[in-house]
Amino acid sequence: MGNHFLTLSLLLVTVCVCVSFITTKLNPKEAIVSVSSDSEIPTEIHGVKILRQASDTKLAQLGVASWPKWEGAPSKFPWEFKKTETMYFMEGKVKVNVDGFDEEEETFEIGKGDVVVFPKDMKVVWEITEAVKKHYSLEE
Repeated sequence: MGNHFLTLSLLLVTVCVCVSFITTKLNPKEAIVSVSSDSEIPTEIHGVKILRQASDTKLAQLGVASWPKWEGAPSKFPWEFKKTETMYFMEGKVKVNVDGFDEEEETFEIGKGDVVVFPKDMKVVWEITEAVKKHYSLEE
């Protein structure tokens, strides 16, 4: 029984690694959802995928260092994502209110260390509570 459990565990790890590799090669921006370890499983809030405190390995896998940068001072504004946008927060905090989830308790926060994917056509209100520096990548 013990050997079967070990064999199945190794098979599961192999499958996860293969899925991660294939996903990254097919669409690097979707690599956020590939399974690399228990600490790097993204959550989804109102259709927004969030990987909290991404590792250096994950950032290198995504190619974050080559993405353009954007900075924003504390402010509040509506925004519509015309393309799927993946972003990595180097600094700051943002409260996000997704259109259709208008109650205060449905607002969520993203910030330093997070990799976040907003889908195309999503409408939000961004409230930058601490100045933001981020890298971003738009789906082609």
